[in-house]
Amino acid sequence: MNAKWKAARAGTVLAMAAAVLAAGCGVSKSKYLEVTQSAEQLTAKNQALQQSLEGANAKNDQLAKDLDSLQSSTQATVNELKAELETTKQAQVSMQSTYEGLVGQLKNEVSSGSVTIQQMRDGIRVNLAQEILFKSGSANLDKTGKEILAKVAEELSGSTYEIQVIGHTDNLKIGPVLAQRYPTNWELGAARATQITRLFKDAGIAESRMLAISAADGRPRADNATEEGRAQNRRIEIRLRPIETTEAASN
Repeated sequence: MNAKWKAARAGTVLAMAAAVLAAGCGVSKSKYLEVTQSAEQLTAKNQALQQSLEGANAKNDQLAKDLDSLQSSTQATVNELKAELETTKQAQVSMQSTYEGLVGQLKNEVSSGSVTIQQMRDGIRVNLAQEILFKSGSANLDKTGKEILAKVAEELSGSTYEIQVIGHTDNLKIGPVLAQRYPTNWELGAARATQITRLFKDAGIAESRMLAISAADGRPRADNATEEGRAQNRRIEIRLRPIETTEAASN
């Protein structure tokens, strides 16, 4: 574009010089006008070329800015994806560590079948049979139950998971004496879940991380038609889920 502009400018200068010479040499008026018009046309063409060059330079500048912006945006996206991947890896490592810790703390109970621990896609599930925590029809933790849950609390105190404590029962109606305090299995399940969250709180786990829930007999694991099935249904479920916030709750 610079070469074209220079050429056009040179042509304009020559044409103007020719016009001057023509006037000085006594050429005809028509010839003079022809030369003058040619000079004006070259001048206009030169201006158009100059404007075109300025437009091309502006376009190049904008393209360079757009390229820089795109590169910055792409790098930012790459950095975000790397950070998310690293966070996911750390969460998986933490979940695996918590799972192994629980299995180690409760190895005797797991071996006997009174406790099951499952690593889920979105957390960890621990099921504890009622018999190792509460006496039949009671919502008060016995000595063995407190000792078992103290080991669970020790492991959970070092994590940042949300802790859901869910009380499950069989489908038998509450006895008349107990019904004065717990009219239905809903109240009994809630009372047991609450007892455990209180123990966890006393062990130093923040209340903001915990939920006490009653499922009553609504989610059986086995058939309530048999005593064996009802025994499986009477349980405490502890579910651990990652807290979906930018700042995990403190212990």
